[in-house]
Amino acid sequence: MTRQPTLQRRLAILLLVTVPLIWLVSTGVAAYVAHHEVDELYDTQLTLFARQLLIVNMGEHGDDLPLLPKTKKLIRGGDRGEAEDDDIGLAVWNADGSLLLSDGKGRRFTFDAGRRGFYSVRGEDGKDEWRLFYLPAPDGTRLVAVGQRQKLRHEVVIKVIEGQLLPWLLGLPVLLLLILWAVRKGLRPLQQVAGELGRRSALDSTPLSENVPGEVLPMVQALNALFARIAEAMEHERRFTADAAHELRTPLAALQVQAEVMALMPDEAGRQHALQQLQLGIQRATRLLAQLLALSRLDPMQGLPSRQPVDWQQVSRDALSDVTAAAATKDTVLETHWQTGPDAVLPLSGDATLLTLLLRNLLDNAVRYCPAGSRVELLLSADEVVVQDNGPGIEAQWLSRVQERFFRPPGQEMPGSGLGLSIVERIASLHGLHMQLSNRDEGGLRVTLRQQG
Repeated sequence: MTRQPTLQRRLAILLLVTVPLIWLVSTGVAAYVAHHEVDELYDTQLTLFARQLLIVNMGEHGDDLPLLPKTKKLIRGGDRGEAEDDDIGLAVWNADGSLLLSDGKGRRFTFDAGRRGFYSVRGEDGKDEWRLFYLPAPDGTRLVAVGQRQKLRHEVVIKVIEGQLLPWLLGLPVLLLLILWAVRKGLRPLQQVAGELGRRSALDSTPLSENVPGEVLPMVQALNALFARIAEAMEHERRFTADAAHELRTPLAALQVQAEVMALMPDEAGRQHALQQLQLGIQRATRLLAQLLALSRLDPMQGLPSRQPVDWQQVSRDALSDVTAAAATKDTVLETHWQTGPDAVLPLSGDATLLTLLLRNLLDNAVRYCPAGSRVELLLSADEVVVQDNGPGIEAQWLSRVQERFFRPPGQEMPGSGLGLSIVERIASLHGLHMQLSNRDEGGLRVTLRQQG
């Protein structure tokens, strides 16, 4: 079995990788900024040196020459002696390009009367890179060039970065250890919730403590809501099982009595009557069992697993065919009235099997509880589906309770389970419909199914 990576491990790896990467990027940015600042500082110095050289009095003996950093020896234009190999160089030419003054590598700078501003050039050996600044005199009599090795600037930048880098290098391991500790501590509420869930029994629906961080609270609240729904479903299942056992006990006891009566009857007529009652009891028990199975399948459903366009012509035909035989034995007339096309009846989409079961229960109830010779009508329109009859209806005081499971109004002579309307209401709810029961003014019961809301 493959071990799934934990959230703690994922976060630790992510942070241990990203923090050093961010640190490296930050170091690079710091180096770039430091290099920019160093370049700006030294460029300012080169500019000032060049301006000072322009205002120097170039006398015969080199009086009033400026003192420049790292400059040990000045060389007059004709002097080609050895100069010190410094990091800073300067050169001054007259308008004809004759070298008036040089220092260090300045004698090797190139004269170009058209140059102005900063240039980056390679030394004669091709290795050293120089930063040069050319500044001509306003009257054009002289041209000054001041230069500095880029290597010097790089060394300054490296020293600045090293000064910042060393504390970070020493603190980085401590930072990573603190990150690991923080991840473990931050995820501890999740571990506590997991531990509490692991210790509780399958029947324990006690809510989890909501004394958790805000990020974990939605998950805990969702779990508590789930526990509440599970507890409600289990309680409903318990009540359903108890009611079903109670309701099944009556027809089974009646079957046993009828079987005993049939065995004791001495004459054929008595046995035939007992056999007829036994068959009726079997039919009642079979119907009750079918209704219980239908409810057990509908109750857990939170919605329809799939919705397809409903062929109401086929649905109504199948539902009517299931009750035709029962209607014929009581001379009950079944009528269907289409007040719109079959493809426009509400709902337009759903589960055709469940809708057939819905209509069959409504039609069967109407046929069974109406006297012989009654009329049962099915009306289908774009706004509602109606099943109505001209039977006795239901007393007003019981209209609000007949949808309760296993409830049957007092005085009912027709055997039943008290589950038919509960099944109808559940199927209607799954299809977004609302069931309404009302007594007709001319007599009979009217069951209307409309869109909810």
